[in-house]
Amino acid sequence: MTTLVDAINKFAFDLHKKIDGTSGNIFFSPMSIAAALGMVFLGARGDTAKQMEKVLHFNEVTGSGSSPGSAEKDTQCDRPGGPHIQFKALLAAINHHDKNFELSIANRLYGEEKYTFLQQFLHCTKEMYHAELQKVDFETKTEEARNQINTWVEKQTNGKITDLMASGSIDTTTILVLANAIYFKGNWKSQFDKKLTKEAPFWINENQSKNVPMMNKEGEFNVAYIQNPSLQILELPYDKNEMSMFILLPDKKGGAHQVEKELTYAKFQEWTSSKNMQKQKVDIYVPKFKLEETYELNKLLVALGMTDVFTRGKADLSGMSGSKNLFVSKAIHKSYVVVNEEGTEAAAATGVGVSTTSMPVQIRADHPFIFLIRNNKTQSILFLGRYNSP
Repeated sequence: MTTLVDAINKFAFDLHKKIDGTSGNIFFSPMSIAAALGMVFLGARGDTAKQMEKVLHFNEVTGSGSSPGSAEKDTQCDRPGGPHIQFKALLAAINHHDKNFELSIANRLYGEEKYTFLQQFLHCTKEMYHAELQKVDFETKTEEARNQINTWVEKQTNGKITDLMASGSIDTTTILVLANAIYFKGNWKSQFDKKLTKEAPFWINENQSKNVPMMNKEGEFNVAYIQNPSLQILELPYDKNEMSMFILLPDKKGGAHQVEKELTYAKFQEWTSSKNMQKQKVDIYVPKFKLEETYELNKLLVALGMTDVFTRGKADLSGMSGSKNLFVSKAIHKSYVVVNEEGTEAAAATGVGVSTTSMPVQIRADHPFIFLIRNNKTQSILFLGRYNSP
């Protein structure tokens, strides 16, 4: 399972760099996007599969191949140790529900009722991704089908992701929608006292600031100090330590972009290793914030090298239906996060056609920073973002 996690985490930082060309805040779920694309990859063949495999780093996963499921009369969903088998285990390990911590990932297929899909493809999406096929009438009841998809996503994300498939995003030519939804709600292991939350400036750049409600607490937390680039890293654990938020705070007010340029999965692993992260008494200031973002993934994924799957006439998704007339027309991702005194609530959906001291050190996140939410049990980066401006 570790190799699939590495692949998804590498994909997370690759995609982050492409989104980084935009200004403002960033927030997305690499796990949600990878799960949706993983289902597409099940049906991909030839160059289409090779491109997807490279972009998703599935070629680095033990036992993977460019056309999973196509060997030996198509009787298996994946080769031993391949990405789909590991996805099955990963999804089982991640889903968790109790009173202080909820994390769920769900997948579903919506297929045109008049279209015949290969039973092997349907079997494998169900077996590996727990994705059932829901037959809908895209051809004559397009809006009804769109609303059905959106209602499912909204329910899976506790009402946080609405209207994933916007009006016009599907039409009478739509054959299949692969939907993924991820939802997380967790309480901090050590909550912030609401009485200590005060209005304070958040510096968008060296000359411009806006007032935000700034939370504050003092305690012992894992902290790292990185010299090149110059930044502080703070780990804020959620209840039971199964999940953590990592805040990467540049020393300079305008340093977030420089950190992002140098940020890779390998560096994140190094910076947050036990060698660098040490428990220390810290006085923390972190803003309360809420982000809602929408991304059309087509251009971002094409820029990473996943071109054929979006191109009519070039896409080879014959593992879905036996013919080469399918292509991905749209890949849409919506995300939502709220960070407050109690903890964090985050959701996303993807639709694809060491020192101790008596005085605490202060970490004041009053300027743009990068943040990640990680499942510590699997080491999976579930959400990745940049808080740039209130």
